[in-house]
Amino acid sequence: MRSPVIVVGRFALKFARNARGRASNLYEATLYRSVNSTRRALLCPVLWVSRRGTVQIMRAAKPLSDMMSLDEYMHVTEVWDYVPGEDSCPFEPKASDWGWFEGRMVALDYSTPAWEADEPISA
Repeated sequence: MRSPVIVVGRFALKFARNARGRASNLYEATLYRSVNSTRRALLCPVLWVSRRGTVQIMRAAKPLSDMMSLDEYMHVTEVWDYVPGEDSCPFEPKASDWGWFEGRMVALDYSTPAWEADEPISA
């Protein structure tokens, strides 16, 4: 759905390969802008997304080398504090979905609800 992320210095570029990738880029950008500061601290910062979601620019983070433990994942889901009626939790425990940014673990890919939903969110 998205090509491999290209890291250029302090920036990470995500290029959508199809409609699902565009929806994912738009979802992440919208989510990052709209959540409270507690939730935002769990997300890798989105700096810019193109109008149709073809390209997204995020801050670069150092990827995790191992999958999160169940305890680590349960902790981040507690911090996220899911509220019934909202989209599902936006991240998974895969190592490739998480990284280190400014001394904290952040989700690098948090678009799961974008392609679970019938209608993608627009930015």
